[in-house]
Amino acid sequence: MCGIAGLLDFDENGQPGNSGKILRLMLDRIRHRGPDDRGEELISSENGPTLHLGHQRFSIIDLSPGGHQPMANDDQSLWLSTNSEIYNFRELREELSDQFRFNSQSDTEVLLKSYEHWGIDCLEKLRGMFAFAIWDSKKRQLILARDRLGIKPLYYIASEKQFLFASEVRALLASGLSDSEINPTGLYHYLSFGHLKSPDTLIGNIQELKAGHYLVVDCDGNVKETQYWHPLDSVNSIELDSTDSIQSLLCDAIKYRQVSDVPIGAFLSGGIDSSAIVSHMASISDEPITTLTIGFKEKEFDESEYSAEISHLFNTKHQLLTLDEEQLLESLPAAIGAMDQPTMDGINTFLISRAAHEAGLKVVLSGLGGDELFGGYPSFQLVPKLLEKNKWLKLYPKFLLDLGTKLLKYSLSSDQSIKLDHWLNEKLSGAHEYYLIRALYCQDQVSELFQDQNLANKEILKNFKTTNSALENLSRAEVNDDFSLISYLETTHYLQNMLLRDTDMMSMAHPLEVRVPFMDHKLVEHMFSMPARLKKLTATPKALLVDSMKPPLPDSIVHRKKMGFTLPFDPWMRGAMKPEMESVLLTSVKPLENLISQAATEKIWQQFLAGKISWSRPWALYVLKRWVDKNLS
Repeated sequence: MCGIAGLLDFDENGQPGNSGKILRLMLDRIRHRGPDDRGEELISSENGPTLHLGHQRFSIIDLSPGGHQPMANDDQSLWLSTNSEIYNFRELREELSDQFRFNSQSDTEVLLKSYEHWGIDCLEKLRGMFAFAIWDSKKRQLILARDRLGIKPLYYIASEKQFLFASEVRALLASGLSDSEINPTGLYHYLSFGHLKSPDTLIGNIQELKAGHYLVVDCDGNVKETQYWHPLDSVNSIELDSTDSIQSLLCDAIKYRQVSDVPIGAFLSGGIDSSAIVSHMASISDEPITTLTIGFKEKEFDESEYSAEISHLFNTKHQLLTLDEEQLLESLPAAIGAMDQPTMDGINTFLISRAAHEAGLKVVLSGLGGDELFGGYPSFQLVPKLLEKNKWLKLYPKFLLDLGTKLLKYSLSSDQSIKLDHWLNEKLSGAHEYYLIRALYCQDQVSELFQDQNLANKEILKNFKTTNSALENLSRAEVNDDFSLISYLETTHYLQNMLLRDTDMMSMAHPLEVRVPFMDHKLVEHMFSMPARLKKLTATPKALLVDSMKPPLPDSIVHRKKMGFTLPFDPWMRGAMKPEMESVLLTSVKPLENLISQAATEKIWQQFLAGKISWSRPWALYVLKRWVDKNLS
């Protein structure tokens, strides 16, 4: 894993030295992603643009200088800078061995020669996580590509005189060529869901290349983005019972992800997903693997007894990091500083990634994606219930609904009451009940937080149209069962926009490479190709995954209540963290002054202290203000 950056300069009057300086500023900003080596290349073309291409290397496979980047082919007609792990590089190398002579043992060289041989169709051959840039001098094109599930990030700025790209938003901010204005669409998404939604960022002219897409920039500065993969291309295409296939595909995915020339371990929560990963790793590894868990003195948040049980079962070298509020407070500046974009999540990943780095690991495997594929979230049960109840509610007069709502609110938390009210009034934070379930702030709350109500209403309508269009595309793809619909939305809305993004930026801050076997595209395709009758929820959580495990996981793991990897923010924010929270929330931040209501922000904090809303609402505002103050002030 690495960091990449580049600048394609179309300005004939521009000075190459200035472009080189901009590249170095960008590389300096992402040095943490690749502390082992740096490379810079100035690539000129006759009567065409100049490309400054850069790379920060984090050595995982082939630690020798043979893996140095940017890397050129033999005649230097192609140049590559990549942030990638191509897990099937050995098979591809064998397939290409009759055509090319290889000068290294790196997967980078295999990727370069794969493009040289197959062109952009090489994307169909790749099994891995990647974000790369290739300069093709014969076609006079710059090609950017991103892996199918969006595990590795890639951002760009397209202007009349330059095209810039980098692994992080902050690298583009460091270039001095980005907007200083906050993007209202990005701000709306953050307030609504606690994360940014691709392709928008919080910055006006910075875009994210979408998962499963590649982008071509020609010598005239024309930009064309193309989707090369979609998880639903093979929806409902198989009919057989496939628990054996799931076991085989997952085991295969984990084998690929254990290829490394550096120490490798695993995150272990003691839940089904991470336990399944560790089970397969243990069956493959000759030596005991290293596992890591975060624990808390607050027992309602602590999962360490379950991770210890799995560690004992599979004979791992287990490390437990017990965290308290003072330690979190001490770590906050570094954790917020690691955020490439603001997010209400991710602090937990920062802390456990730091522990893994301190344990001498450079690579870990994670159970991310299991909930999305196998139905582990409450949304898989709640969405169908809401859709069914919605049919019945239309039969009742409004006064009865209002009375029932008032009575029901007494049995619900304040956050749930607000969502119930919005649901009854068809304010869903999008075009489907799923978005309301995933909402942080509901529509009326977002409107109150926005300084300009007209702007808020414009963004609400824009989001409805965008989500409605996405749902119409799902209908054309013949996704007609609730499980597949929710699985797709959880993967593309929540996993890609929050969990995978947070994992990348928080782990690479140390640096640490996190590999996610459940996001192997062959396993993802298989799960979406299964008909709905095979994926119905049962009394056993994630039954398809559990049934595929040989040996089986203990009942104490399978049937325990799902907890999620959450820190005890509520008591901590009322305790040692309270002065820090108030120092930020009760103070205005200049770039947000015309966008976010300071009075509404302070009201949110008071509602939290009074026990009327949950910790996540003021925490998200705290992170937003801290991030903006650090990066945009």
